[in-house]
Amino acid sequence: MSTGRAVWVKVRASDAERAEWHAKARSAGLTLSDLVRRSLGRARTWTVPHAEVERERTREAARIGNNLNQIARWASIHHQARILL
Repeated sequence: MSTGRAVWVKVRASDAERAEWHAKARSAGLTLSDLVRRSLGRARTWTVPHAEVERERTREAARIGNNLNQIARWASIHHQARILL
């Protein structure tokens, strides 16, 4: 297996984006290719199963928040009623 890098990956970008990426690479003492490889190596992505788990967690957290709001409203109403008695 070859350790050389002979495959090109093309990305569309604006002139401003390209200039910004080159500036970041220069300030880090890297080539643009090295900066992109390092950046993508650290990027976290969601796989479909993980995304569905996160959506379900978000829905569950929303349900819990809704229940807490209902309990707080009930307590507030009944606390005021007790004060009036």
